[in-house]
Amino acid sequence: MTHFLNHYTLKYTPLSPVHIGADESYEPGNYVIDDEAGALYSFDSGAALAGLNDSDRQQLLAIVNSKPDDTMLTKVQAFFHNHREKLLAYAMPPVPTASGVKTLYEKRIGKTAQQEGQGRRVINKLEIERTFYNPVDGKPLLSGSSIKGAIRTALLDGINNEKSLNRNERNQQLQTRLFEGSFHTDPMRLVSIADASWQGSSDKPACQVQFAVNRKRKPVFKDGNLVKSQAEASNLYQLLECVAPCHYQSFTGSLTLLNTQSIGQNNPKLPKQQFRWTAKDIAKACNDFYVGLFWQEFNAIKERGYLKTAWLNQMEQLLDNGLSKRLHDGEAFLLRLGRHSGAEALTLNGVRSIMIKGQGRDKTWESQPKTWWLAADDISNKQDMLPFGWVLVEINPQEPDSPLQHWLENDNNALTLWMQQQLAKQNALKQKAQLHQQQALEKKQQEEQEAEELRLQQAEDQQRLANLSPLDQEIESFLKPVQAAEHDTRLLAELEKGRWQDADADVVAQKIKALMEQAGKWMPDFAGDNKQKKKLKDRSQKVLSYLNNQP
Repeated sequence: MTHFLNHYTLKYTPLSPVHIGADESYEPGNYVIDDEAGALYSFDSGAALAGLNDSDRQQLLAIVNSKPDDTMLTKVQAFFHNHREKLLAYAMPPVPTASGVKTLYEKRIGKTAQQEGQGRRVINKLEIERTFYNPVDGKPLLSGSSIKGAIRTALLDGINNEKSLNRNERNQQLQTRLFEGSFHTDPMRLVSIADASWQGSSDKPACQVQFAVNRKRKPVFKDGNLVKSQAEASNLYQLLECVAPCHYQSFTGSLTLLNTQSIGQNNPKLPKQQFRWTAKDIAKACNDFYVGLFWQEFNAIKERGYLKTAWLNQMEQLLDNGLSKRLHDGEAFLLRLGRHSGAEALTLNGVRSIMIKGQGRDKTWESQPKTWWLAADDISNKQDMLPFGWVLVEINPQEPDSPLQHWLENDNNALTLWMQQQLAKQNALKQKAQLHQQQALEKKQQEEQEAEELRLQQAEDQQRLANLSPLDQEIESFLKPVQAAEHDTRLLAELEKGRWQDADADVVAQKIKALMEQAGKWMPDFAGDNKQKKKLKDRSQKVLSYLNNQP
């Protein structure tokens, strides 16, 4: 039987922070940062309302119904920050933030950043760009299109072999020429890459919020002073949620290659034979392109002293010992994915021409950029930073890469402990919130039951009153505001005033007698000296006089 598809399982291990844009951001209206631990907790509007009581909701409603300007937005920011403890139980799992991010949030939340021309206030929106994620569970994904695009670049570079562009050739024309086909004959049609889903342990955070900062690749001096990059001089930065390099094989995806042997080697509807790659062909092309790029960047950043020392030493050991052999044998390959991968990872050797924008509108075209964007814990970092986007991909791995696994699983014990503490805190708040919800539900059910019982009682009373005679209804209405202990005396007083006559008087007298008997007050024949009982005797005889006078 001919197999049309060759399927391979791919295991992805981020070696440095990875940010693949999702066109979404965390905004202070849907996240808070815990002051104590620097944990970012995100939530949607439904979760926010669930965590607030009626008074809080009224306060929030008053804020959002005010004039929709910067003042209103800063008040919303401050409101959620001040009520953050109530929201944690209803939020997504915590995401750690770099120390500088926590400090920046505390300094700016609910405030304006500066004054612009004519005194216009500029709000601190504190937006944090999200990495690509699964909308069902909120876990990060490595998008198949990003992975396939990185592989495509490596394959094109290998075919081009550092040759220069043809005159006036554009990017799409270059790709068509190198692949000797386009659309249905484009060889990447035979390659299918699935999104890589998160498989990491819940004991460690999947992501971390970090700064992306800009640093010059080579030192430039002017008048004896070191010149900063334009972005650094302007104190520009980005806040990015990144996949954290803390888990071995934290993502799993697949590579599927169409087997064309049964279709025919010279079918004009298929790419040329030399472009029908195997998994090892793809691994070799990626390693030929990205491993060289990795060492080139690694050594350059190391020379500038920007890299985190522990990461630098570990990467050198891994690549010098066992990992390089696995890369050479095609068991694994390197990729550069996502934001700030660098222009070199997106362009081909030999045809690379990168626009460099200088002061004003001056532009030049160079073979490499002048700066790097690096992942940092603080805006001011000059060292202890990491490059973005490096990922190790293993093809059908049978056994784990023990040195790499040991490094990642043991070098992040503090982060593991942090995650456990924050999850314990959040779970405790969830239990407290659930208890509160249960109590509130029981109270509501009790109130509803009491309301139903009152409704039934009122209906029963109405029916009973409807069945009473007019006189009984009058008596019922008269006694309603009177205390039960006084019913007999009040009725007798009204009877003596002549309120009822004839048969009605007899009915009222019978009612009074019954009330007195029920209360133990009926004593028409008392013969003792007790003053109180003498009074009851007199009252009983008065009632009897009404009863005896009736025909």
